[in-house]
Amino acid sequence: MLLGISAAMLVLTCLWQMGITLVITELNHAPQVVQWCAQKGSRRSLVMLTGAGLTALGLVGDMLLWALLLRGLNLFTSLENSFYFSAMTFTTVGYGDVLLPPCWHLLSVGLALNGLLMAGWSTALLVYVVQHMIELRLNNRAPH
Repeated sequence: MLLGISAAMLVLTCLWQMGITLVITELNHAPQVVQWCAQKGSRRSLVMLTGAGLTALGLVGDMLLWALLLRGLNLFTSLENSFYFSAMTFTTVGYGDVLLPPCWHLLSVGLALNGLLMAGWSTALLVYVVQHMIELRLNNRAPH
């Protein structure tokens, strides 16, 4: 059962990350945005900052999805505690001050694995945004 829950959450968080990825890539290649960014470094910096913000939103959304699941399973008495545990486990910080009941411990493994995968995905996405802005700078290109 715990493996199934973890797999379902992986699918759900992947769908969320795909949505964030699509938004970021569409924004990065929208002709108006490309033309706007090609003109000034401060604009490229703003796009990179926006990409970082959307990437962070993606990760927080993943943690919130897990927190809602954990709260929905009545494993925590508040959404705040549920989110705290989710964030600590998702980021693999794992202070150990808040734990799941023993019969649910394996769910923590799924949450941590999910966090590692989504952190890698988000890092790659952010690198893509930065590379694209550097390419605009180096090529000083404008859309055709």
